[in-house]
Amino acid sequence: MRKILLGTTAVCGAALLGATHAQAQTAPTLRIGGYFEFNVGYIDDTQDRGVTVGAGTAPSPFFTTNRDKWDFRQGDTEIQLFVTGKAANGLSYGFTIELQLDGADTVGAGTALDTDEAYAFVSSPTLGTIRLGDEDSAASLLQTRLPTIVGMGPDNMIDEFIANAADGTRYLISGINDGSDATKIIYLSPQFFGFDFGVSFAPNGREGESFRSTTATAAAAPTGVAANGQFLQRDPNDSLRNEISGAIRYRGTFSNIGVAASFGAMRADAQEVASTAVQLQDVTAYHLGLQLSGFGLTVGGEYNWGKYSGGSVGRAALAQGLGNSSNWAVGVTYTMGALSFGAFYGEATRDAFGANPDREQKVWGIGLAYNLAPGWDVVANYSQQEDSNIYTSAANPTTLAPAGNRYGQRNRDIDIFIVGTRIAF
Repeated sequence: MRKILLGTTAVCGAALLGATHAQAQTAPTLRIGGYFEFNVGYIDDTQDRGVTVGAGTAPSPFFTTNRDKWDFRQGDTEIQLFVTGKAANGLSYGFTIELQLDGADTVGAGTALDTDEAYAFVSSPTLGTIRLGDEDSAASLLQTRLPTIVGMGPDNMIDEFIANAADGTRYLISGINDGSDATKIIYLSPQFFGFDFGVSFAPNGREGESFRSTTATAAAAPTGVAANGQFLQRDPNDSLRNEISGAIRYRGTFSNIGVAASFGAMRADAQEVASTAVQLQDVTAYHLGLQLSGFGLTVGGEYNWGKYSGGSVGRAALAQGLGNSSNWAVGVTYTMGALSFGAFYGEATRDAFGANPDREQKVWGIGLAYNLAPGWDVVANYSQQEDSNIYTSAANPTTLAPAGNRYGQRNRDIDIFIVGTRIAF
């Protein structure tokens, strides 16, 4: 990463308890990093066949077509700014901002720039680190996931080529909290005998300085807010409130075998959404993960479970009467010089009401990555995903998706082959 000096280095000559040496403090400096991905995908998706489009009225009648199987995709792209300084008492401080080109998921030009993480921090090597702002939850930061290589995994490059299912999800196998950049406070401990831990708290599910507009009707607006009005992020329309997240992790080595393991958990109060009559229940989620590595080989897996809806573990409330959902995945990677190989397999289940069949998903993949030069990788991978019993709502799964393709399918098979490149600095 490049370093740009933002200020001068100051030296504070202060005697402390008779100390004869000076304690140095450093003005903030900036490091710039980031990455860019470009991928070519071949997608054979049963949901893409016989898709019905059009308004159904003149001059735009319904007609049936098939989506093209080939596509180019600008993948994840970020510019990361890391500002770090050091106080005279030895504390490190600064802030991090990650700028991402996220507009490719919209109907616009795909060039919109927004923030991913944006937080300040204060850190001590003996007391730990506090982060303040938009950042992943503690459980997400410390989790041990299945091992994968560049560009491969159940929620990696493949999800960028998959259209949403009828319930609004693309993948069901994700880590706990799946990121979760809600504005929060986080504490991360130092490492003691291989162990460290962290806790975080977010008052709501929003991030940044947020003003949310209501829909066109007053019925969907919170009490006291007019139609098309604006309200702050403490609004009652966020489905999660008072989110607490925590995790403990171990990292060590035994006879040349590296071991990484973690346990994480989170809970949040469910907040009723004004635009729906569904009564929601509080969210809980748990995580277990393990990796063993040595001699170029890494094997491991993860198990996530709890009461939540949607594609991301612990990120959305679910209707009263629903039970636990879960996912698990295992993976193996082998690195031989600049060449890496990988494979994975995973399954996920989302609870449905009564005698209705549970939503299920199975996915597996194989791939390779080759490091052409420092920070420059080329990748190729193949994945297959099978979805069963897709509903029209993730939070309230009572109605199976239509048998046809206008709003998705009840069952879905997807084959995806990707070749691409990633440059990071």
